[in-house]
Amino acid sequence: MKYWAPPLLYMALIFAISSMKQPPLPMPKFEWLTIDKLYHFIEYAILGGLLAWAFVKAKPPVVPSALIWSFAAAISILYGASDEWHQTFVPGRFATLADWVADALGSVAGVLGVYLYYKKRKIKKYASTC
Repeated sequence: MKYWAPPLLYMALIFAISSMKQPPLPMPKFEWLTIDKLYHFIEYAILGGLLAWAFVKAKPPVVPSALIWSFAAAISILYGASDEWHQTFVPGRFATLADWVADALGSVAGVLGVYLYYKKRKIKKYASTC
């Protein structure tokens, strides 16, 4: 459970912030390329990375290693979609496809970052045993 606490708590934080009528960060008008999309990208890169880390550390023995990365990305991307949908019920908030695309790209980037970290670590570990 210790590996799952950080991503689950972070998901709760995302939900709480998405439930606010006015987000705590300055939000510009809707456009495809704004600072708002950077917020979404970073927010979900962190979530994707936390989920990937949790899957790697608490890997169930029946899950092949290659699927861990896909599971982490899929959960993060789906959570982004559910977050956008959730915002349609919050007064003063709205969901946009552009926000979800930024969420999805951030999710993949976060998972990829953890993947590259572990791949590099594995290569160094292998090199040090030779």
